Formats: sequence, C-alpha cells, structure tokens
Amino acid sequence: MKLKINNHDWGTIPAHSIAAIQLYCAENNHQFRLNEEEQMVEVKSSLHGKKVWVSVNTPNVSINDEIDEKVSGILANYGIDVSTKSDTGKIRNGDLFIDLVSSKSKGDNKTISVGYNERLNSINVKKNLSIYKDELHFMGYYLMPENHSIPHLRCSMSCEDEEFLLKEGPAILTQCVLKTLLGNQKPNLLDLDILHLLTKSNQTGPADPKAVEKKKASKDIQIDDKTYEEMKMRKANRKVHEVQERKLYAEIYFDYNVIPNRKTERYSIKADLFIKNTGNVDLSNPKICFRVDPPDKIEIGGQILPPEMSEIFSIQGQNGAQGWKYMGKDWLEKAFSTGEYWIESIQETFIPPGETLAVEGLQFTVENLEEQESSTIIGFVLFEDQELQLSSNNKIKITF
Repeated sequence: MKLKINNHDWGTIPAHSIAAIQLYCAENNHQFRLNEEEQMVEVKSSLHGKKVWVSVNTPNVSINDEIDEKVSGILANYGIDVSTKSDTGKIRNGDLFIDLVSSKSKGDNKTISVGYNERLNSINVKKNLSIYKDELHFMGYYLMPENHSIPHLRCSMSCEDEEFLLKEGPAILTQCVLKTLLGNQKPNLLDLDILHLLTKSNQTGPADPKAVEKKKASKDIQIDDKTYEEMKMRKANRKVHEVQERKLYAEIYFDYNVIPNRKTERYSIKADLFIKNTGNVDLSNPKICFRVDPPDKIEIGGQILPPEMSEIFSIQGQNGAQGWKYMGKDWLEKAFSTGEYWIESIQETFIPPGETLAVEGLQFTVENLEEQESSTIIGFVLFEDQELQLSSNNKIKITF
C-alpha cells in the first residue's frame, strides 16, 4: 500500500498499519483517505483545503502586489486555497480573511497591532510575533466592525522601512494565518509541512562513519525492567504536566432581563456578566469590553466608576478598593466613536480553576430605533498577561 503525506510520496506501508494511521489522524485532526483503487493511503493536515482571503494595503502599490504573491505562494505549500482581495466588497465564504494595513511611522519606530471581528472567538498571535520584538513593538489587540461573514484578522503596522515590510510582511501574515487556523490545536511537523523536509535533509550527503558506528553500538545497550518502568513513569508525568500547562480557558455569558418602557419608548436591560474558569490555571486581571451597536443609541450604566473616581468611590474591602472602573481617561469618547466600553477591576483579580467571577449590576439603556432592525451588546474578555482572548457565549440582542 502506497503512502502519501501532504502530497509527498512516503514509499509503501503494510496493510495492517492502516488502522493505526487512521487513529493517529483522528486524534490529531488530520485528513485521512484510503484509495483502494490505486492502493494508496493519503494523509493531509487539517490546513489542507482551507479557504483564505489575503489583502495587502501599504502606501506603495508595487509592494502590495509582491507581498500578496509571496504570501499566496507560501500558503499554497500548506494546501491552503488562497485568493487575493483588492475591492471593499463583503466576503461571504471562506475560513479566514487576513489583511495587512501599513502606514508610515515617524522615525525608525515600527509597531504592530492586531484587529479581529467577533467571529474569531480567541486569537493569540502575540507570542508568534515576539521573534520581532527587537524590531517590531506589539501594541495590543482591538475589535473591528462585523463587515464580513467570515473570521477577519487585521495586522495594522506603522513602518517607514519598505524593505522591512517586503522582507518580513509575508512571514508575519503567514504565521498569523497558521496560528488562527490551527487555533488551540498544538501544531506538529505534519501540520507545518516540515516532516518531509527533515527526512530529505537526513538523506542528503554521505553517511558519517562515526554516526553509523554509534548507531550499531546503540543496539547493544540493554535496559533493565526497573529502569524501563521509571522512564515510562517520567514520560507519563511529563505529558500530564504539559497538558495541564496548556489548558487556559473560560466560559463567558450574560444573564439579563429586558424591561420595556412604553412611555419613553426605551428599553432598560439589567445584566450580569459571568466569567467561569474552565481551565486548570488561575486566570488573572481580566479586561472586559462591552461592544454596543449602534453606539449612539445604547448607554451603559451600573456600578462602574470613571478611572479618576475609582479610589474615592470604590467599595473598601479587607484588601483595599474593590469594584470595576472604565479604562483610560478618554474612555467615553472612544466608546462613542467605536461602540466599545472597556472596563477593568480596581483591585488585582484572580479566578481559580472552577471558580466564577461576576460583573454584577450592569445597566444598558436602548433607545427606540427607526432605521435599524436590531441592537446588540456583545462581551469580550482579555487576559492580557496570559495572551488569552474570549468572547461571550451569548449576546444581548433586541429586534425592533
């Protein structure tokens, strides 16, 4: 039976190994296909067949085309179906739309921030971009309007150096695409199309006599039963430890009531936001965003304090000031322009595994809309230190 991995020939395999390969593919989210007619087993990573749209917009049009071409060529090697986008029309099908937007910076400073729409529940590309930390400063994440029907990720760069854009832009976009498509799945050599490269590198060049001698000698090494069992135990403990370290997650949801006021033709919404730590690691210092649409028709209230008043009017507990405050001195102006109200805890906050943190007593006032069919309120939570971002499982929506 012939074996193909990511469209590369891997020789032949015995028929009894097919079941094991099927299990491996199922456990690692790989694609498996048995072609009995051609007596062939095909294995492909989960990236194969994904549809990605790419758009590049820098001050230099010729650079845009070149970056587009490079990114398309790189992603095609992973079996990803790539289309470039130059118009402003709405994208209705695909797995991801990623765009690079660049503006000229003042001086030599290079910065990048990452935008995403609500269809991307969780992204974490900061770690992937850390390899550029000496040249490219990461400025954080921001939410974008829902202009497309598919997940949308934007890399917003401020950079004067066109050579840097041309050299590093394709790699930055590629890493963001791979990270977003793979999500929380830990990539392996098959996903990243590295496996066959390593095999080829091992087959090139003459054999090293010392390596051959060492390999022969290794066959004579004997391990007693006690040592073997200790090695197995250490390996099992290491795997458990690794799994525990990886599991950072939370469930976020609203509990709310809508109260109509017929006299004023307005709606009052009383809500609580709950953040339940469903992982196995403490979550710390959540920053919460309430995104309202339309922003000029929805007001927020409740027990949230302006930052300049947080120390004076906050609740005083055993550990000092407690409660929630808006983020930044210009929080209200930003909310009116973007529809995003960002809040954070006044005190340092930790959510242990299995525990729930609640933001209680939220109040939203929605004006009666004439030209818009519905109004929505969506919650997002950012654990910045742990590079974890999540959106609420439900949203508040009123249809007029």
